[in-house]
Amino acid sequence: MKFAKTLERTLAEDIPEEWVEAAIKYKALKKCINKVVDELQFLGLEQNKLKLILNDKVVDVGDDESTNPSNPIIAQYTLTKPSPESHMVKPMLKITLDFSHEELSSDKINQICHEIKEKIEGLLNEDESEADEEKIIELTEDEGELKVVSSREGSLSPTIHPSSPPASPPLTASETSNQLDKLVLDDDHKKREIYIMLNSDSKFFRMLEEELEALDSLRKEEESKLIEEVQNVAQAVSSMKDKQSELYKWRELFRIYLDSEVYFKYNEIDHEQRNSEQVEEHLQEFMTNVNKTGILTHFKKKKSLETYNQFVKMNYHLLKMIQFQTINTEALRKILKKFDKQTSLGIQEIYPKLVSSDHIFVGGKSLAQSICYVMQTSVLQIIPQLDDYSCPICTSIAYKPIRLSCGHLFCVRCLVKMKERDRNDCPFCRRTNAILEADSGNLDLEAMEVMKKYFPVEVKEKLKDRSKERYLEFRGSDKDDKCIIS
Repeated sequence: MKFAKTLERTLAEDIPEEWVEAAIKYKALKKCINKVVDELQFLGLEQNKLKLILNDKVVDVGDDESTNPSNPIIAQYTLTKPSPESHMVKPMLKITLDFSHEELSSDKINQICHEIKEKIEGLLNEDESEADEEKIIELTEDEGELKVVSSREGSLSPTIHPSSPPASPPLTASETSNQLDKLVLDDDHKKREIYIMLNSDSKFFRMLEEELEALDSLRKEEESKLIEEVQNVAQAVSSMKDKQSELYKWRELFRIYLDSEVYFKYNEIDHEQRNSEQVEEHLQEFMTNVNKTGILTHFKKKKSLETYNQFVKMNYHLLKMIQFQTINTEALRKILKKFDKQTSLGIQEIYPKLVSSDHIFVGGKSLAQSICYVMQTSVLQIIPQLDDYSCPICTSIAYKPIRLSCGHLFCVRCLVKMKERDRNDCPFCRRTNAILEADSGNLDLEAMEVMKKYFPVEVKEKLKDRSKERYLEFRGSDKDDKCIIS
């Protein structure tokens, strides 16, 4: 299926009207590209000819021929900004005519270049007194007919001084840009530069700028809404965490959510973000696993179920926004690729670099990353997970918790056993004498209070196991001895 149809179908699937309005106008941009092609053809710069003169390197000239030319005509297409603060992108096509090649044999390349030169000079319609001047020509459209505005006085755009550096560094598709900036005119090696301002490529970049601005605004607005939704969920969960019956169910629910790795592959080194299809799959997996546990049917409070539904709704809101961003990112990539395919002007790599600092949509942090961070700090940490307070040695809750000088946390009973075996280094990082140096001052009172409050069942079980262990140690190894009353 063609991408235009895919985009149209996606935007028709339960997407808010304001989102559709902000989306990349793919079809309109395609029409604009067609007009750029028409303007280039009007100048005699058909695609096969433009490919030849854009880069001074090996090119295909047709009929199974290739060459490594030193072209008598070289084209350079640049994108610049009037100032670093400006978001406006200004395109310019620079044609350098090298008259020193007039004596070269009329092979296929020189023939093509000669045709281009004649076409451009014919459009300028100038007399000999103007022939040595650098020229700026601008294409305009009058009642559907393309026309040329020639000379600095007649140009509709401000005067350009090629020798002056632009306000922002140009990004160019030409590999010969450094050489072109140094060209001079002299009698022995006569070169002439013509700056061409197309009409439709300027419209193309203006349209893209407006659409990227709209997408930026939409993203900021939806991000604010999502953060508000996260905070509402956090407030609701926080009001129920002191109820032991609800506390354990919410902890289990959040454990299932974290294990589902909905947005990121946390178990991998690079924490790679999932695509929208994977996010939807893992979100559905989370809900399925929650239903399997029966947690929802065991909630004591109606508010718990309402908060869970609110949590799911917030996740689907984020998913829908990720899907929207994904299709628009693809639309931007596709339309830049289509521009290059039909014009050979080479913008699909340089345009995103030029505007990445202007637009969150192009160069900003992913929305999933932003919201997941807020979710982690605001919601998921409200109810601590047992893994964060477990002893790495016995794997049960680390009560009473001793924090060694290296920062690692263990239950006091396991450290006592380690010390009795003359193993004084940290069992986790091997910090020398970390156990030997520990004393009552290493008791983490804050962590111990958290354990008492949020893990009462686990703490009770730990104390029970410790008492049982002490009793067995007190009795000795003979477990069959019984008290006999005679």
